[in-house]
Amino acid sequence: MPGSSRMINFLNFNQTGSCISMGTSEGFEIFNCDPFGKFYSDEGGGYGIVEMLFSTSLLAVVGVGDQPAMSPRRLRIINTKRHSVICEVTFPSTILAVKMNKARLVVLLQDQIYIYDISNMRLLHTIETTTNSHGLIAISPSLENNYLAYPSPPKVINSEIKGHATTNNISLSSNDLISTANSNQKTPSSTDPSSQDYGTDAINNGNSSIDADSNPITPTRNHNTKNNIVKNGDVILFNMQTLQPTMVIEAHKGEIAALTLSRDGTLLATASEKGTIIRVFSVETGSKVYQFRRGTYPTKIYSMSFSDDNQFLAASSSSKTVHLFKLGKAASETGKVDAHNNSDLEDQEDDEYFIDDVDEGEHEDEISLGNHSNASFDSSQTDHLSVKEPVIDASRRTVGRMIRKSSQKLSRKAAKTLGAYFPIKVTSILEPSRHFASLKLPLDSGSGIKTITAIGSPIEVDRAEYPELFEEGSVTANESVSSIVKMLPIRVVSSEGYMYNYILDPERGGDCLLLSQYFLLMD
Repeated sequence: MPGSSRMINFLNFNQTGSCISMGTSEGFEIFNCDPFGKFYSDEGGGYGIVEMLFSTSLLAVVGVGDQPAMSPRRLRIINTKRHSVICEVTFPSTILAVKMNKARLVVLLQDQIYIYDISNMRLLHTIETTTNSHGLIAISPSLENNYLAYPSPPKVINSEIKGHATTNNISLSSNDLISTANSNQKTPSSTDPSSQDYGTDAINNGNSSIDADSNPITPTRNHNTKNNIVKNGDVILFNMQTLQPTMVIEAHKGEIAALTLSRDGTLLATASEKGTIIRVFSVETGSKVYQFRRGTYPTKIYSMSFSDDNQFLAASSSSKTVHLFKLGKAASETGKVDAHNNSDLEDQEDDEYFIDDVDEGEHEDEISLGNHSNASFDSSQTDHLSVKEPVIDASRRTVGRMIRKSSQKLSRKAAKTLGAYFPIKVTSILEPSRHFASLKLPLDSGSGIKTITAIGSPIEVDRAEYPELFEEGSVTANESVSSIVKMLPIRVVSSEGYMYNYILDPERGGDCLLLSQYFLLMD
């Protein structure tokens, strides 16, 4: 690995996966993914959070405390085009995460969440939570479904908002305050994000400094203990337009390890601390529409990301493998979900072992190459799926993988036959929803390197330019003789400072192919 004296404190993609923001011990840097290149840097000290607003010039940054001006309690909004600080906000404790869309800015502390109107940095609402030391929070990039998701405290109480919802000790501000906040809200212009400039005119406070404690909107704790239910692994959905919680989703039995909202704000993906089950829920109804099995052995899920069209979900983990799940047609559209959505059998947590789960060597990460991952309650969808052979990465071709692939085909044929005679929830066990594609990162075992992943927009790739990636005869009779193929970029950034650019065949699945890699700490 190339040497560098800088230490990486923070890495993340922007809301579309087209840019990377990096905070280091000596400053921060912004990179474009395609074509790859650094287009902004600052050497003002150590940064622990550097969040972008799409591809605009607006950044939200937080220091690591190596200098008095770089307090981890101080949020600064920066305009990179004008090289200016638009405003500063000081909080009562360390900032764990900052998320933005074009209407809202959300700041997470260990036990509080602050929601701001991004057009003028006016505090709209504060949520009291229990300890969220891992900084888990997600917001929708879309304003049409402007939601916030965060782990629910274990203590659940009854709510009058909806019959199936709970507020978990969250008390809303008074109606007058909410009405005032909504009536004064300003939405930024819907111009092209790549050219939009958030300057001092966009934030009315100018270069002002704000103390978060001075805002009159203060929540109160609800001490109602009637019908308390102790739970773990629930997720709260909060509507940032109406400033009201909408529901609590019972996602997992174990503690939530990762969560993300789709780019249009219609789907929520969650993973538990065991990391073997990934579930996808409808934001509108709260119902579970997909369930995927990443593998049998526990692992830590670091990040998840939806594609633009919600057809794919990527998940990176401590197993050094990134799994791609194909969503396809939601089970809810088939009318088969409602009868079994809360079934005890289908809601078995991550310790449930299914047929063909146990694997040796590379364990579960190499199971079931190219098999489509369908909604777990509609396994019959396999009848009309693509029959093309999955892509095989020659560098990962081993006897063990070939045997596993053959055994998977046999077991799934059996499951398909039995599925015609057994109920849906039995079929879902016989034919678990596994990954559609995967990639193995070139990382040392036991290195403890963390990764985040993002799915880019489809690109065209010329086979002739990458002969080492495409096997001879990979063009089938049904495909055009053209050497141009449409692929889906899968981008992965590691905590050691590398960006890996893979491509996925969206029809065949199987192995993702490494197109290029770059070192972010290069001077």
